[in-house]
Amino acid sequence: MRTNDKSPISFASLALALANDYLSIYVIDAETDSYVEYSPNGADKELIQVSSGERFFEDVPQNVRELVWEEDQEFFLNAFKKSTFTQALENGRSFSLTYRLDFNGEPRYYFLKSIRSDDRSIIIGVRDIHEEKIKELEAEKNSIAYSEIAKSLASLFEIIYHIDIETSAYTEYSSSEIFSKLGFGRNGDDFFSRAIADTKRVLHPDDRERIIHELERDTLLDNLHKTGTVSLTYRQLVDDEYQYMNLLAFIQSSDKEHLVVGVRNIDAEKKRESESRTFSDISLALAKRYEVIYHVNIVTNEYAEYSASDKYTRLKVGTTGEDFFAETQENMKRDIYPDDLPMMALSMKKENLLNNLSTYGKVMLTYRLILDGIPQYVALYAVRPQEDSEHIIVAVANIDAVKRMELDYNDALDRAKNAAAMATRDELTGVKNKRAYVQAEAELDDLISKNEQFDFAIVVCDLNGLKLVNDTQGHKAGDEYIKDSCSIICNIFKRSPVFRIGGDEFAVILKGWDYVRRQYLLKELYELLEENKHNGMVVMAAGMSEYEPDTDMRVQDVFERADNLMYDNKKQCKVMRES
Repeated sequence: MRTNDKSPISFASLALALANDYLSIYVIDAETDSYVEYSPNGADKELIQVSSGERFFEDVPQNVRELVWEEDQEFFLNAFKKSTFTQALENGRSFSLTYRLDFNGEPRYYFLKSIRSDDRSIIIGVRDIHEEKIKELEAEKNSIAYSEIAKSLASLFEIIYHIDIETSAYTEYSSSEIFSKLGFGRNGDDFFSRAIADTKRVLHPDDRERIIHELERDTLLDNLHKTGTVSLTYRQLVDDEYQYMNLLAFIQSSDKEHLVVGVRNIDAEKKRESESRTFSDISLALAKRYEVIYHVNIVTNEYAEYSASDKYTRLKVGTTGEDFFAETQENMKRDIYPDDLPMMALSMKKENLLNNLSTYGKVMLTYRLILDGIPQYVALYAVRPQEDSEHIIVAVANIDAVKRMELDYNDALDRAKNAAAMATRDELTGVKNKRAYVQAEAELDDLISKNEQFDFAIVVCDLNGLKLVNDTQGHKAGDEYIKDSCSIICNIFKRSPVFRIGGDEFAVILKGWDYVRRQYLLKELYELLEENKHNGMVVMAAGMSEYEPDTDMRVQDVFERADNLMYDNKKQCKVMRES
């Protein structure tokens, strides 16, 4: 294995590049830039030559434009300059790069690393790292999420103490100016002595003795070892009035040497509890929104039903029952609209309902019940009040009037959208019409006027021989000729909008990946049309022009160049036929 008839590349060098399971290995002559590409094959990783070339670094830009994810192309080209590349190797360092390739319109992460194997040879290995990169990005996202959660939890407490159990030394973290005004220190030598002193100073007289006892060091630690956490509620003087506070103490499973104490203001919660009658009235008013509510024990499956609707009492569901899930399955066969029964039967299985509650926190289902002999839309809402609760709440509301208004609105909206779409759609071919092209042209002109940088190109196609087909075979055959021509254009430029702007003329606006591959696609079109010409099939002329931001003032400038190139192509084809 040689390059330019000089010393052979050692297999040991290639083996080094294979150490990390590279998918492709490039061996480059450092003096001439000639290269050979290898790929490991089979279980033994035997190196198979894939390609070769004479100008590795000159070939890079074209390959980048065709293969690298569009957002990474400039970064890749800036980083992969020969001067930067060789300087890193000359300084005894390896050169590496992480980037994304475009796979069928989706980005995939790859890793490139270079090694100078001797004075005249460079090895570059390319490895697929997509899965591990995705995991890394997910871990970073989770880390940020965990940090935000920690901040949110910390914000629940007015003040948090981190206490050394053995020495009683502590550090205080406060998010409230109120507590700093009360004289609590940022850190100290003895939390328990300080807590008792502060208790005597700011707690309500009726609560002091109890809290002082609970905050004695031995008492608090003993209760923590018994129950895992200690929660104390008391009244404290804040802004010249007594407010309810809650102290929560616990020892983290990951840090047995420290005690964490958090204090939060629960005065508003206590006041809400004291207004239980008002809360009860509000709850009753909310409950009236639902036709029926079930309180279900998910351990025993027993349930109680609460209903204020005559319609639902006629469903013959008792006020209490022994097996909510079994009875529900039976009742649904009788009461639910047949088309909705399979979905509801599956959703209301106990294991499915509980799994969805565990995953999403709540379950909402819309279906139709047979009420008064006709199907009516209802909404079922299920929730578990607390994560460790043995009960779930299932409520059903009649939403028929609202749902039918929504359906009528959506139907009217769909009709309006269809009408709008038809106004910009060519009836014969199904592609966009001249009106749609004018709209697209106006949008691009607006971007040009705002000096916004973007790339696009226009392809103009004009059918050859349509008049002859119409004259000799009839207009029906002519329509088929137009549709066949349109299919060719759409199949070549798959990612770009195609417009029929005249009887036998089409335009395509190339953006994104089609723009990047525009020369390749145009060549593919020309080759196909050349085959068609020899096979007596559809033939057309085509021209393409790119938007030049320094000279083009409007889309029409680009179109005219493409149109002129199309006519040049048409003349060339005519000359070739005559010759």
